[in-house]
Amino acid sequence: MKPYLIVVIACSLPVACYSKATQAIKVVKTGLQPEVVSNMETDQTLGEDITGYWKLTLEAYDNNHNKILDEAERKKGFKNRYSFRFNADGNCKIVETYKGRYEVKTEGGNKMLYVYRRRVEGVEEQDPPPDVYRIISITKNELVLLEDLGNLAFWVFERAN
Repeated sequence: MKPYLIVVIACSLPVACYSKATQAIKVVKTGLQPEVVSNMETDQTLGEDITGYWKLTLEAYDNNHNKILDEAERKKGFKNRYSFRFNADGNCKIVETYKGRYEVKTEGGNKMLYVYRRRVEGVEEQDPPPDVYRIISITKNELVLLEDLGNLAFWVFERAN
């Protein structure tokens, strides 16, 4: 039984590697923003990179509905007071009013952030419906999110710790 298992694993490894390499090539050819391409090509877990304290520095709307933060949209953006503190254990704090938990998932080739928030004073047994964001880009100092529902607002955060 063990020799068969080793053969199956050995045969599936090249296929998995080829599939991943092909997927990375396809991502590069789509013409996405450089930060997005670099995040999609790495094997690192975004959940580790997202940990820390993030302060919202800019809110801008996707006026042309292309899901890309264009320079004109960035210039029309405005300041807003909002913050996230993402902990490594999956818990988070939103502004100073809410606490909750978060998950980073891959859906349809996009990294998605699910934030389940609760009031600090209140205790709930079940998770409330999540706030869902598409992670447009993440670097050491900047996190750009796109609200998945509603008016397609970009939220640009700066790392504050």
